[in-house]
Amino acid sequence: MSDFKPLRVAIVGCGNISGAYGSSLKTKPDLVQIIGAFDVLTDQARAFVNNYGGRVYEKLEDVMADPEVEAVINLTSHHAHAKVSSMALSAGKDVHSEKPLATNRQDGKMLLELAEKNKVRLSCSPFTFLGEAQQTVRKAINDGIIGKPLMVYAEMNWSWIELWHPNPEGFHQPGAGPMLDVGVYPLTILTAILGPVVKVLGDTSILIPERTIGSGPKAGTKFKVTTPDQVIGILT
Repeated sequence: MSDFKPLRVAIVGCGNISGAYGSSLKTKPDLVQIIGAFDVLTDQARAFVNNYGGRVYEKLEDVMADPEVEAVINLTSHHAHAKVSSMALSAGKDVHSEKPLATNRQDGKMLLELAEKNKVRLSCSPFTFLGEAQQTVRKAINDGIIGKPLMVYAEMNWSWIELWHPNPEGFHQPGAGPMLDVGVYPLTILTAILGPVVKVLGDTSILIPERTIGSGPKAGTKFKVTTPDQVIGILT
């Protein structure tokens, strides 16, 4: 009989994406156990545990101090990722963070060094490069079936997130934007298959400087776009 025990995790951040995580984790009780959840809006944490199990943590510090929690799944807003992940790593917890890992290179490097120092694991979405189709492409390239790739074209059209997301403002502020939110999908796949980027040539612009929220309690509210919403790059 195996002595394997499910990984005990806490969810930090119970916003729009948390339901997808909760639904998936709930189907794998032999691998993962949800110990609890925290959100700055306690009602959201309570709604999460009502659906997916666990307890509500009243404070973020309570998550970090709980010896039962082995890993933290960081689903907070972009700008809180580095702070929450660094707290968890410092507390000796493994961490999986939603993308981006951090909003700048310095914080990202700090998290990597902190994980290594404390001998804990750190991972970050997207992990779509582990998918069957992506791994099939990787094997075909590694086996030389299509020869040596000389150029790859990747396009990611970021749809109108403000039409369906109830709190889209943060996605259009510095530290977020289409590159860090969705451009990382093709970028991660390409670097996983072809290796790291050596040189970048790019251009950005703000195409739509003002947007209108289309759903939820703030529907009809206008907000300013303060980070580029169009990114074009050549990576070598």
